[in-house]
Formats: sequence, C-alpha cells, structure tokens
Amino acid sequence: MSSLLNSETAAVSIFNAVAQRIPSRIALAGKLLTEHRQSTIHELTVENILHGLRGTPCLLWEISETSPLGIKYHGKTVTELNALLPKWPMSTQISPEAMLWFLYTAEIPTPTQLKHFSNDLISRAELPLDAQTFCDGLSTDIPADTQIIMTLSFLSRYSKFTAAVTKGAHKNDLWKYVLEDALDITARFPMILSRIYANVHGLPHQPWSIDLDLAANYARHIGREHDTDYTEFTRMCWSLYMDHGTSVSAHAMRLVSSAWTDPYLTVASGYIAGTGPLHAKAIGDSVMFNLALISALGPNATKEDIATHVGQHLLGGKIVPGFGHALLRVPDARLVALTNFLETHPSSDPKVDDFLNLIQSINSVVPPLLREKVQGMRNPHPNADALSGSILHAYGVPVDFMLSFFACSRAPGFLVQQVWDRALGLSMERPLSLTMDELLAKAETKTANATTNGVNGHTNGVATANAH
Repeated sequence: MSSLLNSETAAVSIFNAVAQRIPSRIALAGKLLTEHRQSTIHELTVENILHGLRGTPCLLWEISETSPLGIKYHGKTVTELNALLPKWPMSTQISPEAMLWFLYTAEIPTPTQLKHFSNDLISRAELPLDAQTFCDGLSTDIPADTQIIMTLSFLSRYSKFTAAVTKGAHKNDLWKYVLEDALDITARFPMILSRIYANVHGLPHQPWSIDLDLAANYARHIGREHDTDYTEFTRMCWSLYMDHGTSVSAHAMRLVSSAWTDPYLTVASGYIAGTGPLHAKAIGDSVMFNLALISALGPNATKEDIATHVGQHLLGGKIVPGFGHALLRVPDARLVALTNFLETHPSSDPKVDDFLNLIQSINSVVPPLLREKVQGMRNPHPNADALSGSILHAYGVPVDFMLSFFACSRAPGFLVQQVWDRALGLSMERPLSLTMDELLAKAETKTANATTNGVNGHTNGVATANAH
C-alpha cells in the first residue's frame, strides 16, 4: 500500500489524517458503552416498524447528522461548508475532493493536503487492463446502470480489503485496507461511467490527467473538456450528493458492508438500491415527468395549466417524482444551491432557459396540490431531484446516465462510513424480525400493562391520601 509506506507524504496523507482521529472516536465509543450501555434514546412504536423505521434513530452514522430540519456534516451546514471548503482555481464550487477529505477527517484540508489527495486519486483512476477489456466488451444496448454494476462486480477481484482479510490481517488494521479500496473506487467510478458513456456514444477514450481534478477529467472523457459550466455543475453535485444520511442506498451499503463484504460489491449493492423509483431513480423519473407535462401542455404552459394537469395525475393514484422527502420536513438545502447555480450560470440557449423556467414553475405549483390531495404527506416541497435531473437534461445528458452521474458522488461518501465502521470495530447488523401477529400481541400486552399500572397507581394515590 504505497499511500501507507511513503513517509515523505505522510504529513499530508489521508491515511495519516484518519489515523489521528481514530483514538478520540474509539474513546467516545468506549464511553458510550461503559457509561450509557443501557440508556434508552428512543421508544420504538408500531408506526416506526410499519412505516420503514422512518426517522427512527437506530444507526450510528459518523459523517452526518440528519433531522427533519436538515442535515449537517460534522456539525456544519451545506451553506457553511460552501464558505469554508477550498475550491479549485477558477471555480466557484466546492471541490468534491475537499468535501470528501472533510467527511473523512472533520477537518478543512490545507491546499497541500488537497493537492496531494487529488493527485493520489487521479493516480488510482486507470482501470486494470482486464477490467477495461471487460467493460469495453459489454454490449452497448445493456442499460448503463447494469453495465456499471457488472463492472464494479468484476473489479471486486482487486479488493485490497478482501485480500487482507484472507491473509489474516489484524482487525485493528482493516480500516486501512477499506480506505485503499475506497480511494480506488472513488477514482475509478467516474472512469467507469465516462468509459461506458464513451462506448455508447462512440467517443475515444482519454487518459486521465494529474493536472485536472476528478470532475474536469470526467468532463474531458465524455467530450466536454471546454464546457466549464458543466464541469462546475459536476463539482457542485458531487459535493452536495456525497452523503445524505441513511438513505435506502446508504443503508443497503451499510447492511452489506457490516458482513465485511468488499467495498466494490458493497457499492454495487447500493447502486442496485438506487435504481428504485422511490429512491435515486426518481431523478430520471422526475425528468420524464416534466418532459411529459411539457409535451402535453406545450412550452408556454401557465401555472393554472400545470395545476390542472398535475391534479389529474394525482387523481389517477400516481406519484409526482421529485417532491417530498422521507425525513426532511423543510425545503431541501441542496435545491437552494441548484437554484443559485441556475441564476449564476444562465444558458445562452433561450430554449434551455425557457425549459428550466418552466421546471421552476412546476416546482412552485406542485407543493400546494400535494398538501391538499395527498393525505398524510408531511413534506410536499420539491427536493433536489426535482431540479438536478432537469439541469442535466438541459446539458444534454441522457436519462440513462443520470443515476450513475450522482452515484459518482454517493458511493465515495458512503465509503467514508465503511472506513469508520471498520476503524471503530462495529458489529454486523442483525435486527430482530417479527410478524404482525407478534407485533399485535406485544402492543396489546404493552397497552394492558399500562392500563393496569394506571389503575394501580390511581388506587395507591387515593389510599395514601386517605392515610394522610
């Protein structure tokens, strides 16, 4: 592991930065177990169990804090990080590499650390020759998502974590090998995506340059070397989408990795979870919904036209993708950043501007309709999916490649957590399951006991009062 052995770069190495943080986090974990092992932090309800454990605090997540009021990363909001984290020269967006360093270490990287980190990632990006051959040999009519899952699975043979486990590495050192894999995947994922994109669209393969960051290399590989706005949009999205707590894909990866599955297959499992229309696939579905609406109403649709169309859609028992959130009860902060991006990077094509303005109109019309017509919907606000996919569409990115674009960010973000899971020695996930009959029996017993205790308490209270 060259990153561990090169003493000249130890001072700026991500391995060194993580290693310095581990003792304090292990000490905190020890305090929690010794002083608060039996402390109750949440009373589980029937609703929690039947509604997918939404909002139930039951998973340790070291890199972010999520609540109905928003998300913070190591105590910092997206707005704060936008001001604090370094940006690449001539860029106004957070460097994804800086965001990733911050998630790993809870520290703002120095320019030297960031440059070394970026160079290390680019040096890892090239796929092994047999993986290149495998990827290039896939039929271009196979969906891009499937090709990526297949290529990740093929690359699992190169897992340094699996090799270390097989050789009997000490459990206290396993985080280092997970980090090796994590950095390889962080660098290789955009390479896989851009390679598949190039194969599908007949573009030549480009070598990655150490003089460019991940986003600029990716843009160059898909034929957008001179499209600075697209590169900037990529940097912004890859920073904003890196982590959002225990979403379906993140939880899937957490569950799988807890069994010491290698990081390549772990990411593949998360990608599969992301293809669900109630999760990340909603990005592409939101675009298709918007395009269908425009096709039905025309590019000059009024807000009244939109309200009528969406109302009829809802009456058909259909969902409106891109709205609501499983946890948030306030507008998505990422949506604010996307809106600001549009304001500061207007398109030179009037048709694109008209399209995106219409999307903004849809985003303003739909929430009141959802609040009125969808019973029990607690957050009708548009989420980041409602706009991010439409911006990609405006840039000419096919819907088939949208999920993979965002996965280039979400995969590295989760792998931070997998590194910390191994550093802290966390256990395999294995919750207890129960049937609805068992759930009913437990609930009725709980209710009966509460009633009995209430009656007894009242009687005792009267007796005590009389005695007094």
